[in-house]
Amino acid sequence: MQVRYEKLGRENARPVMEIFNDYIEHGTAAFADAPLPEASFSMLLEKTVGYPAYAVVDASAGNVVGFCWLSAYAPVASFRKTAKITSFIARDHVGKGIGKQCLDQLEADARQMGIENIIAEISSENRGSLKFHASNGFAFCGELKNIGYKLNRSFGVVYMQKTL
Repeated sequence: MQVRYEKLGRENARPVMEIFNDYIEHGTAAFADAPLPEASFSMLLEKTVGYPAYAVVDASAGNVVGFCWLSAYAPVASFRKTAKITSFIARDHVGKGIGKQCLDQLEADARQMGIENIIAEISSENRGSLKFHASNGFAFCGELKNIGYKLNRSFGVVYMQKTL
C-alpha cells in the first residue's frame, strides 16, 4: 500500500485519536486505561516538538491510516542521541507493510538528526509488535514484568533498542 507522510498537526486530531482510542479500548498496546478525548491530542503533539511526527495517509484514498513519531527518550541533554519511537496503524491496515514504511521513514529522519539509538516500549502482550521490532533490527533489552494493570489483568513492558 502506498502511503504519504504529512506533518502531524491539529487537523489530524480526530483520526489519530480514533486510531489511538481503538488500541486503548481493545488491548494493552496503548497504555492508557480509558479512551482519551480529542483534546488530549495536543498533549501527545507536545511530546514530539523538535522530532519528526507524521500522520500516515493512504495515498489513493486520502484518509489517515496511522501515525508515527519520535520523541525524546529523556528530557536531558545526556540522552540527546537517543529517541523513543511510537507508531500505531489502524487495525484494518495492519499487515500491509505500513509499519515498516513508518520505521524506515523515522530511521532516516533520526539519522539526519544525529540520533544513534531508537528505543521501543512495548506491551508484553503485543506479540505482533515484539516480532515486528525484532525482525527489523531491534534487540531485546529487558522487561519490567507486571507493572501495568488494564482490562482486569497485569502486563509487562518490554524495552527494545535499535542502534542506527
